[in-house]
Amino acid sequence: IFGILTPGITAIQAAGVLGAGIALGLVGLISAIRQGQVCANGIAAIGQGHDVFGNTLILAVFPELYAIVALAATFLIGSALV
Repeated sequence: IFGILTPGITAIQAAGVLGAGIALGLVGLISAIRQGQVCANGIAAIGQGHDVFGNTLILAVFPELYAIVALAATFLIGSALV
């Protein structure tokens, strides 16, 4: 990862990599849970006869945006540790 994981890694660099990994994992987990809830509610509404397919697809993208931003932040953190 960015040439950081070498035998000469410092404790601060290791803590930065660990923190970035934990943060990305938590954001990804929460984003996936919320995205699943949005999609499940959309499926239930479609099953009840409402015309919300397009709205469900659009709203399902928003929780994924948080995961994408977290991934970008992880790359920024990793590049700052070098």
